[in-house]
Amino acid sequence: MPLALAPGLLLLLLLASGARGALVVSVPSSRVQTQPGSDVLLGCHFSMGGPVELMELVVQWKLGNSLVAEFDNVPSYRRPGASLSREGLQVGNASLLLPRVGGADAGLYTCMVIVPPSRESRQVELRVEVPPRVSVWDSEVRAGEQKLLTCNVSNFYPGSVSVAWLRDGLVVGGSKTPPGQLGPTGLYSTTSTLPLVPSIPDASANYACRVEHVALGAPIQAAFRLSVLSPPGLTLLQPLVTLEGQVALQCRVSGYHPAEITVQWLRDGVPLLSMESPPTEEPDGSFALRSSCILDRPESSAQANFACRVQHPALAAPLERTAVWIVPTRPKSWKWTWVGTMVLLLLLSLAWVVYRCCHIRMSKIRRGRCWPEGSVTVLWCEVEGRLQATDQLAWARLCPGKEPGPPGELSEPLLKVELDPHQISTWRCPLRLGRERLMSCLIIPSAGSVHGTFSCTFQPGTAGRRVQERHITLSSAQGAPWGPRLCPQHRGDSAQLSGSHL
Repeated sequence: MPLALAPGLLLLLLLASGARGALVVSVPSSRVQTQPGSDVLLGCHFSMGGPVELMELVVQWKLGNSLVAEFDNVPSYRRPGASLSREGLQVGNASLLLPRVGGADAGLYTCMVIVPPSRESRQVELRVEVPPRVSVWDSEVRAGEQKLLTCNVSNFYPGSVSVAWLRDGLVVGGSKTPPGQLGPTGLYSTTSTLPLVPSIPDASANYACRVEHVALGAPIQAAFRLSVLSPPGLTLLQPLVTLEGQVALQCRVSGYHPAEITVQWLRDGVPLLSMESPPTEEPDGSFALRSSCILDRPESSAQANFACRVQHPALAAPLERTAVWIVPTRPKSWKWTWVGTMVLLLLLSLAWVVYRCCHIRMSKIRRGRCWPEGSVTVLWCEVEGRLQATDQLAWARLCPGKEPGPPGELSEPLLKVELDPHQISTWRCPLRLGRERLMSCLIIPSAGSVHGTFSCTFQPGTAGRRVQERHITLSSAQGAPWGPRLCPQHRGDSAQLSGSHL
């Protein structure tokens, strides 16, 4: 007859005989990331609540569906170098060691532990990748010159990477992925270039090289600003002389960028004290300033070389402009000597002679009467100076009620054809220094009733000389201030009259 046992007694007997618990397998909760060429240990631990007999244990590692390593009483490996620790298996450690991993080792691994009748598995991801390092080279450029900006992307794995160039957040180039080059360390490197012809306003723009890679959670970028170099122009300005006798040498420096600059004045290579105005920004973004060097009452009149020298990051060598200038002496009081007096008198005499020779002087009109009965009125007019053969004296009479106007605009000219042939007489007398006297006489048969305004006009024969004119107003009540000896009776008297006026 079989022995019947109570249920509680049966459970105690099973525990006493070493019954196993549930099989538990654990792997790392996060992915395992490493770089190529390194050794990686993929962790996998299991527990059953008691000791495990290796004769009953089976452990398998798979990459995807491909078997990598297996322990079934004895270990076997499909991947060269892979290994499981027998000692570790005895204590529940089924971790897989992979030496010198590469891109082919990356993927999703499965660790399976079998202890009959239990079977458990867990997965862990291995990534063989390295995030890139990003740096920008050659951000110093020259305005107006073509330049290639270089973005260096280095030490990344795997070799696929995307690079883009940004200007103020907008893509301006580099959208095509450049191929990576494998280096001796097993990592990749590449470069991306951006062709650019910069201008000075580009110095205020925000540039960046943006890189995307599988090892990055988000794109990374190297931000930078261009260092735009524009060489200065240098111009020497006219020196300024103050009322105190100081001399200010000036130069203007313009069109340069950045604003840092050094300006220096030198005299024969020796530095001088100088002053610069604050740099002002021009509309195109460049800078300009003026530099001055004050010479306080210079004593020497020797010739000196003054140079304005400029140093700037855009210049390979200092820029210099040199001017040769004679430093003025202090004004000295003039001491008169007999030589100076003679020179002054000689200059004054020469000026008087030139004035007398070149100046043409016209006399006033003079009036006289001849013959006792006073029936003839004589008007005289003459000019002196360096005359020409075509110069003339002309007589005219104004219309009644008309005021004298500009020379040459009087009306009613007195023509010889309308009067007696002897009523107008004109003749010349030679004087010293090439001068002549031109005289004209108007004889008016008045019979005591002469009145009206008459004019005598000097009319130059060539253009460029001044017309001169004199007026006289006659009335019948005026007397005769001259005697009869001034009245010519015929043309033969001209020599006698000429002699009386010399």
